[in-house]
Amino acid sequence: MIPWNNLKSTLEQDPEFRYTIRHWTASLRLSVGDTHHAIRFEDGAVAALEPCEADTPSDVFLAGPEEEWRELLREVPRPFYQDPFFASVHHGIEMNHDQLAYAAYYPALRRLVQVMRDVTNPTEGASA
Repeated sequence: MIPWNNLKSTLEQDPEFRYTIRHWTASLRLSVGDTHHAIRFEDGAVAALEPCEADTPSDVFLAGPEEEWRELLREVPRPFYQDPFFASVHHGIEMNHDQLAYAAYYPALRRLVQVMRDVTNPTEGASA
């Protein structure tokens, strides 16, 4: 579903994402069904993106069944799937319960989901 091999370079090349993670040092776990990846941000750069375990410690996490991620990453999401927070309130996406863990970098999480949406739904004729 998600082209994990290309996601790190895609994030590094996205100016808006780079802007939203400036100064951020944290670990983010993405759990898509039984597939888990950790992204490490160091002072506003994507330091690593690699497979991990479901219980890998992280500062921030987004998790959910594959079906929920499919809805979140649709090119045109249904209501309350447009944003990870509202998908966690109204649907089956899980996020940190402590919003202070990600509040300052929430725009980065929103942009991350949009970048993932873009790479999951490439525009016809665009170079991938």
